[in-house]
Amino acid sequence: MIQVADLRKITAFADLPKEELSWFAENCSEHKFKLGEHCYIQGEEVNHLICLIEGTFNLVRYAEGKEISNWLLEAGSVSGLLPFSRMKVHAATTYALSSCHVAEFPSRLFPALQANAPSLLNQLVLLMIDRSRRFTRENVEMEKLASLGTLAAGLAHELNNPASAIKRAAQNLRSSLSAFNQNSEALFAKDFSEDQKSLLKIILERDSSALTPPSSLERSDREDQLADWLEALNLDNPWEMAATFVTGGIKADELEVLIGTARESEKKVFLAWIYRDIEMRILSQELLEGSSRISELVTAMKQYSFMDRSQEKKDVPLHAGLENTLVILKHKLNAKALKVDKRYGDLTDIPAYGSELNQVWTNLLDNAIDALAEGGKIIIETKRENAAKVAIINIIDDGPGIPTDIQSRIFEPFFTTKGVGQGTGMGLDIVSRIVKERHLGTIQLKSEPGFTCFSVRLPLD
Repeated sequence: MIQVADLRKITAFADLPKEELSWFAENCSEHKFKLGEHCYIQGEEVNHLICLIEGTFNLVRYAEGKEISNWLLEAGSVSGLLPFSRMKVHAATTYALSSCHVAEFPSRLFPALQANAPSLLNQLVLLMIDRSRRFTRENVEMEKLASLGTLAAGLAHELNNPASAIKRAAQNLRSSLSAFNQNSEALFAKDFSEDQKSLLKIILERDSSALTPPSSLERSDREDQLADWLEALNLDNPWEMAATFVTGGIKADELEVLIGTARESEKKVFLAWIYRDIEMRILSQELLEGSSRISELVTAMKQYSFMDRSQEKKDVPLHAGLENTLVILKHKLNAKALKVDKRYGDLTDIPAYGSELNQVWTNLLDNAIDALAEGGKIIIETKRENAAKVAIINIIDDGPGIPTDIQSRIFEPFFTTKGVGQGTGMGLDIVSRIVKERHLGTIQLKSEPGFTCFSVRLPLD
């Protein structure tokens, strides 16, 4: 039989009048569930208010037989049908994560609450309002996440075609240049000595992408030397030509051998020809590198969004998700010249909602980047804890730390230390709920000057 002391364990009922709780207890039925037992089934009629006195519930929502979401209900919580709710059936299947003690109050007695327990009814109405607000907020956030995923997938689709075309064009350009050089070599062969032809062949077959770039000081010296030599030949753009030749790995002594004893007019024509050839090679390499970068970003965005895959919980590659997030945030990392130390442990795939988990890494890494000064360091550490069957992911930075007096509030909705317009205060709240409610994991913070660590623990089972 339910007692008043049992009902006072419910957070919302703790301070209510004894006589109201006594009447409520008399009209409640008592139920006890064992670990792993199905308590309530999604889709079945709901006609009672549920008070979880002891234990923990895991509520799992299914669609077409597949799990699409889950969340925890701790002791002291109220669930089921609330007064004035339009709820008709259980929205999720409820499992007992431990031995659970439950009080059920029938909905047919809701009209009697006003006369017999008005304070209790008022609390239930407040719970109903909070539930509605939370439901609305979560749906808005999930809608934003879905929109982000749609945008990422659309961006991937739209950019992938031109990126592939650019890459093909660059590769074709390199092939065309090779044929052009072969024809040019045959055309000029009769005017060159054997030494000249041998050196020309070496230069034309040289891969500029494989060259080791000179230091700034060495490059400047080479350009000055080449520019002075070219200027002495009365060329129109000696400094531009010098910069291109240095980038292409061409030295002054090589050019001297090539032009040999040719007449002045021939020297200028030939140097202009070789300059344009090297310039086109460099441009083709830049095209190839740029298109490869676009393809890399497109691939990362596509994998990050998981939009080409089903959205139920499934095994996802943890480290790939972290890597894709780093690719997306690369511009912010480079802007501050931040170092990233990746200490990946023995982890492959973990059961998760992939796109939501990537949202966790994005928020945590983005916050770390914002907290760091130029040249700072981020450590990403992953490891397996076999005894507890959990994956541990630590995001660490060597920034100024989070003040002790606000550390307990950082996961609160709308709490932010950033300036107006710089943060909504929702990032860590979303992170917390994705980790705890969606993945049944935990997230903890340790912070002091020079060390801040967000530690995420996710179940592997």
